[in-house]
Amino acid sequence: MAITAGTTTAITAGTTTAIAAESTTAITAGTTTTTTDRITTAIAAESTTAIAAGTTTTTTERTTTERTTTAIAADSTVVVTPTTPVSPAKEVGGLPVPGTMAPGRPQATTSPATAPVPAFGTQKGLTTAPSTSAHTTAAVSLYPFGMEGGDQECIQRTVDFNSSLFKPEIGFPFGKSLRDVLYFTDNGQIIFPPTENYVASNPNPPPMGFSGQKGLPMVAAFWDDADFSQGVGTTWYQEYSTPTSTRDPLVRDVEAKIEKYLKTPYTAKWTLKVTWEKAPAYPSRTYQAVLTTDGNRSFVLLLYQDGGMRWDYTKLAAGNVLIGFSSGDGYAQNNELTQQPPAVKYRPDQHSNVRGLWIYRLDNRSRVNYRLRCLVWLDTEPAPDTWNRQLPPCPCSQPQAELDPRYRRSRGAIRGPPRASRRVGGWQGVPSFSGGGSGVRCLYQDGSLLEGWQERPPSSADRELEAFNWCCRRVQKPLFCAKFAEKRPRVSCEGYVPPTPAGAFGDPHMTTLDGLTYTFNGLGDFVLLLASDAQTSFVLQGRTAQTGTAQATNFVAFAAQYISTTTTATVEWTLGSQGKIQVLLNNESIQFSYSQGEQDVAEVYYSPGVLLVNTSSVTAVFDGAIAISISANSGILSVVCGLPSRYQNSTKGLLGVWDHDPADDFQMPNGTSIPVNSSEEEIYNYGMTWAVGEHSLFAQPLDTPVMNFTPIFLSRLRQENESQYQLAALQCHGSKECIYDSLSTGDVALGLATQSLTDDFQQKKTALSKWSRSSRPRGHGLGNWALPCSLPGSFPPCEAEENSPSGTLIWEPHGMSPFTVNLEAVGSNNLSALLQLRFTLCSCSRSQECDYSNTITLEGSSLQVASCRCEGGYSGTLCQDPPDPCAQGCFPGVGCDSHTGCGPCPAGLTGDGRHCSGEGLGCGSACGSRSCPEGYCGNRGRCSLHPITCTPICDCPPAFTDQRCLVAGGDFQPLPNLPRRSVLLRVRTLRNATVGEVNGTVRHRKGWARGRGHTGQRGSLGCRDSVRPHLSRDPWGSGRSAGDGLAFLVVSEFTYNSRGTIIQFLNEELLEAITSAFNRRRGRREAGAPLLFQHLHRDNVTDLVKLTVAELRGYFPCDLYGYKGYRLHYTGTIGFVCVSPCKMGYCQHGGQCQHLPEGPMCSCLPFSIFFPGGTRCERLAISLAAFLGILLGALALLCLLLAITCLASHLCRRHQQQG
Repeated sequence: MAITAGTTTAITAGTTTAIAAESTTAITAGTTTTTTDRITTAIAAESTTAIAAGTTTTTTERTTTERTTTAIAADSTVVVTPTTPVSPAKEVGGLPVPGTMAPGRPQATTSPATAPVPAFGTQKGLTTAPSTSAHTTAAVSLYPFGMEGGDQECIQRTVDFNSSLFKPEIGFPFGKSLRDVLYFTDNGQIIFPPTENYVASNPNPPPMGFSGQKGLPMVAAFWDDADFSQGVGTTWYQEYSTPTSTRDPLVRDVEAKIEKYLKTPYTAKWTLKVTWEKAPAYPSRTYQAVLTTDGNRSFVLLLYQDGGMRWDYTKLAAGNVLIGFSSGDGYAQNNELTQQPPAVKYRPDQHSNVRGLWIYRLDNRSRVNYRLRCLVWLDTEPAPDTWNRQLPPCPCSQPQAELDPRYRRSRGAIRGPPRASRRVGGWQGVPSFSGGGSGVRCLYQDGSLLEGWQERPPSSADRELEAFNWCCRRVQKPLFCAKFAEKRPRVSCEGYVPPTPAGAFGDPHMTTLDGLTYTFNGLGDFVLLLASDAQTSFVLQGRTAQTGTAQATNFVAFAAQYISTTTTATVEWTLGSQGKIQVLLNNESIQFSYSQGEQDVAEVYYSPGVLLVNTSSVTAVFDGAIAISISANSGILSVVCGLPSRYQNSTKGLLGVWDHDPADDFQMPNGTSIPVNSSEEEIYNYGMTWAVGEHSLFAQPLDTPVMNFTPIFLSRLRQENESQYQLAALQCHGSKECIYDSLSTGDVALGLATQSLTDDFQQKKTALSKWSRSSRPRGHGLGNWALPCSLPGSFPPCEAEENSPSGTLIWEPHGMSPFTVNLEAVGSNNLSALLQLRFTLCSCSRSQECDYSNTITLEGSSLQVASCRCEGGYSGTLCQDPPDPCAQGCFPGVGCDSHTGCGPCPAGLTGDGRHCSGEGLGCGSACGSRSCPEGYCGNRGRCSLHPITCTPICDCPPAFTDQRCLVAGGDFQPLPNLPRRSVLLRVRTLRNATVGEVNGTVRHRKGWARGRGHTGQRGSLGCRDSVRPHLSRDPWGSGRSAGDGLAFLVVSEFTYNSRGTIIQFLNEELLEAITSAFNRRRGRREAGAPLLFQHLHRDNVTDLVKLTVAELRGYFPCDLYGYKGYRLHYTGTIGFVCVSPCKMGYCQHGGQCQHLPEGPMCSCLPFSIFFPGGTRCERLAISLAAFLGILLGALALLCLLLAITCLASHLCRRHQQQG
């Protein structure tokens, strides 16, 4: 059969057209072929049908195509409508069923002139292009939903409703933004509001779809007006948060679909499944939307029940269903079905590459999600109580941290906003335990402690800082930093006690723990320190060798052993070739490259129980408590050790008995002591008693046994050459250690090096103990403190007032620009403590709307802004936007007034302007020509017909609680007829001006006439557009030039209303707000307001009309609706409210209250044996039945007692007779 160009072939019902095998049917350009219902067209196997460009072929119900090859050229359209037979293989619930195949792309062959079929794109998703031939592919079924799927139900039997807010912790990337909250509506929308206070739902999609312009971010799964109010249909949802945990099978299947069809690897971190089940509208539809994100990318899967999209679009007043999305920042996509006829676009379950499935990618920019990184880190970290035992506090100052050998320098944290960040110095104290490590990280700024926290393990310091920056700097949400603090508890310097150091330098010159200094030149291995407590013990030994040919010795090796209940660690330091220090840990060599200069980042080696740090010295920190630091200088090893306070009164050895009394430091192993003023010879003999015997810690024994060796003493050196002694004393500035080393070795440089080491040790010891607990500055009553307060911009950022006696800071912000305020407390010893202040600013229009539990930090600064909880229909970030009846949208073609809301429905339709139904717009209607009965809704209620059942529905004023606006009882705000709040302004222009110019300029003052000004933390300046200036020439100026301008009187009027905040503002804050708003813009030229004024002083603003709350009470009637008995109440947060007595316990004893036109009426209900009565059910009476029952019961009981008494008496007499 050949159908040429321009011809029309109609195959009518009952006709059979057979195209045999291997036959060719060519349908050329411009041809229209229509195959109607009940026609059977058999295209045999291996036949070929070519459809050229521009051809339209429509195959409707019951058409069968089997094993054919169809080539479709560009611009042709082939549509296959519902009930086409499909393969029984399906993905049921998205999960593979045994013996079935997953859905694939429809197979098609193309002619050389045919455009390629589009792939599943990363933005357009699963789309069916106009040149695509739809085949009988397997349909994708919905995921399991409802109670069986573990879902939660969300349903309200109202015409429109929204779900509660979802707040994915990692955020949801949408377009260019990371959204915080979302919700879904009954109308097939998933909306991402700009704030939690803006919850809108528009049942009417735009007829032309999403434009890509600014607007409310949303995903339209199947956006059309649905109505669940008649008890049909419901919605279900389930949230899957999977940052690190095992993923649900549904999540895994979502990942598999994205990887299969979009060809990109994907692992979900948060997923939300929403199901609209039997969404009612002529008659119903069932479909799903699955939102998913990995924190950086986001997708939505739209699934439509195969054959379940059953809307009868012919009965819809407006057939503008919309599928797609708009990010609100210029990124939007309309499903290709949007511009198709209703027969196509209302059947998304039949028109897609994989029937019933569409996938869109929702983000369009790459980003790093620091929330996700923080949450993943938090999820993998154990609880602090498993690793933070006995952690020390931070040193109170950076000099202390530099000198305390238990702490090491580390890379500091990044502070401040990314564009102006700076690195703060970091110091890390790292205690360690068996099987793991932990410590504290301390951050300093300008020498003072800024903050500190516990961390683990020491080997991943960079990772710890990254986590801190993710959670506390990048996210800018204090909640994340609070969670970080739960895993890394904060520490301060409270309780910090600097270690007490002891050491040995040069030709050994000892300084004990109690500060006693002496010289000991023994040769061999010696016990420098023995310390122990109930759980631990510590030994430090030193090895000396002869210093060249001199009769003196110096240290060449040290060994230390720490034993606790969980670990044993032995460290040995040996002076190697070229002055390098070789380290053995548990007899295994540790390779450290030694450097004389201080390095910014130390080399670290960690082992259970001990941490080795290599900088200019090699330090071993045992269990975070004992620090032994060894350094090499001029071929001599020196040692400095520091012990915690728990070892006081528990030490002995050459470094003395630590009891703060140097007199007993020369205690020998047998417990006896020699005086501290003993001779050099006696001190030498004392030191030899501490020679190591059999229990040496060194890996190698001494090279040669120690023979008889007697050192030369300083007294003998002076006797031998007094002049040389005096010269050395002059060169050494009187230091005996320097004099001895210079004379004994003949090397003045060695003596000066010893002096330098000794002086440095004493200075560090003094600095460590300089800031004790008693000298730490306090936050109150300080002699002086500095408050650096600077903000960007030319305006004064802040005003601070110091009150030295009390330490009180009074400070008022003048804007919301980020700033940082540090409070520095300086003590009498010139040491300081730094505190970064945190300010939480309430910028909501009313202070009671501020939510201080939900704040954001502005660019890592001191300023935090509290979120707002809007009341009374207000919206916006700061609740600054009043209720807008047009925000919810109106029916297409219906106008909206900002005061009264949507206008009437188009001709032939009925409804409230948002929901319209009935005949009109060329569509049929189930309600036909029906209309609301006259007077159906009372008391100004608005009547409309339900779009499905056609029953009348009333939209009642707030005072009425029933369905027909007849029974009152609800609260409502009265509508007053009030005098205006008025003030008189005396203003002076900077040039000559007319009354009209002044009037126009005043009206352009944004902070005044239009209610957009802010005063401190307040919201709008007054009622919007309520200023009505009336001008006259100033009598005292007589309309003549006064300086460079003219003086005028301006009478400004403001409207009172029932809101308490407005009344308080107009009565207490208006005058200050006017002067502030008037002067703030002085000097700026605004469009349409070129006139400038002189500074407006407070004395130039005078009250004309001002009403107190008591005076206003008489202006607020509560008989607005003709219902008597309402009572007027006033509260500062709400204002004037008319309250029904029914809500105030009017009816007593459980009576039911209804507020009727004549007033509240009680329906008394009996309870127990009582029957309430009276107008308020205040009287109680016992019912007759209850009274008779009680009487009969009492009589019965009395009879029973008499019977028992008679029986007892009879038995008693009988017993006596028998006796």
